[in-house]
Amino acid sequence: MNLPLELWQLVYQYLPQSDLLQGALVSPTLPLSLYCQSRIWARVDAEDWVFENFLQGLARNSRLVRRVACSSKARLEILARPECCFITHLDVEKMPFLSSTVLESILEHNQQQLRSLRVRLDRTNFQLVTDKVRLMKELKELYLQRWEGIHQEALESILEACPQIELLSLGHNSLYPFRLENMKQGQGVLQTQFRIRSLILDGAVLFHEELVLNLASRCPDLQSLCMQGCFGIRLSPAFITDLAALCPRLDRVNFANQSTADGFYAALFRAIPHLREIKATGSILTDGEIQTLLQHCSSTLESLDVGYCTSLDSRSVLSILTGCPSLVHLDARGVDFNPRDMEAADAWVCTKLTSLYLEILLPKRAHYVPGEPEAIRKRLYQQLARLTRLQSLQLGAGSRDRGINILEMSLLTGLSSLSSLTQLRRLEIKRLNHAVRGAEVAWMLEHWPKLQTLGILLDTNADMELVRAVHQRCSTIHVW
Repeated sequence: MNLPLELWQLVYQYLPQSDLLQGALVSPTLPLSLYCQSRIWARVDAEDWVFENFLQGLARNSRLVRRVACSSKARLEILARPECCFITHLDVEKMPFLSSTVLESILEHNQQQLRSLRVRLDRTNFQLVTDKVRLMKELKELYLQRWEGIHQEALESILEACPQIELLSLGHNSLYPFRLENMKQGQGVLQTQFRIRSLILDGAVLFHEELVLNLASRCPDLQSLCMQGCFGIRLSPAFITDLAALCPRLDRVNFANQSTADGFYAALFRAIPHLREIKATGSILTDGEIQTLLQHCSSTLESLDVGYCTSLDSRSVLSILTGCPSLVHLDARGVDFNPRDMEAADAWVCTKLTSLYLEILLPKRAHYVPGEPEAIRKRLYQQLARLTRLQSLQLGAGSRDRGINILEMSLLTGLSSLSSLTQLRRLEIKRLNHAVRGAEVAWMLEHWPKLQTLGILLDTNADMELVRAVHQRCSTIHVW
């Protein structure tokens, strides 16, 4: 297939990787240039192993593979050949019965360039992996999740073997039997400092805050901490204060669905005033703590997720929109935002936003003066129009109070004022509970040329016709 390089580049840009791979497997004699083959076989996903003729194709092109993710059905021995020696990312975590011999061959052949390793350790392969990672000077990411029989001496041993790693994941492990006292950085005791910048403990079982603090004491460069949904622990204000003292560069935290004690988030915002990213989905976050956030972190905050923090008031959402000028991502799904709280002088200062999720609903009242809902709607459209960098816009109609649907995203109510959102790639407004007509969709396609995903509530009488018309105009747009 002697297509010009420019056409191949367009193919790679618009077709999913799995479709490209299936196309290449149609015939073993399909003539493709080395450039095409290298693009197709550079990445092998976990879902690819079930494709017909996949194993034969992989055997022929194993030298081109760079990233590998395996499912439980993967035949990993194909990658144990000496010619398969350029893998940079290896994920074998989902393989329950992994041959130590096969794993040893793959690690040995690729130890010079392997940058990311995800493996499920047990007593049979622990020493093998420890010995091999000791020789991997380029290794930067190490995922040791669901480690069977983990103990603190083994953990310290493998970290000492690769002190250069920058990302460590111990998620979904049972860490409760110990506190890692042996890893605590004590005064007068010279211990190896790790270069870990990102620590992931999502879903781990741990009973003691000291475990995290002792590990963090060896990671002075730590910048990101993920403790999403950890079991057996409730994080205290003292914990985050001590952690901030140990890791002065920490500026990204994820405590989504994590149990915390009263005052935890207030202590977090005071202890780390340079926070850039906060994920607190499903947390017990109070309006007072949002004010503390604005007081200490508003100038640096770039990403904030307060989804399903149902204890927050509408005015807290408004204060975030009007008080965080550096914000790039805001997710407030499940938190009702009453646009009546907006004053005429209120301006959303977060004009750098590229991703926004808001629940907007005007509560039912009997005393709205004539024209008030229209004026509120106009202010909403004006503020949205200021967000000219938006790439993803998701709007809902509230979670608790079923009232007036103030924002219909229709041409009759002011949609045309959003023509400035020319960077928009994703629009999801199904939860506005208002059917979108063909005229609105045509307007969106004309004024938002980069649109790729459109989630709308279609008019049931014309939904298929509308989808067909969209695909005739632009076949790459996903309508749902």
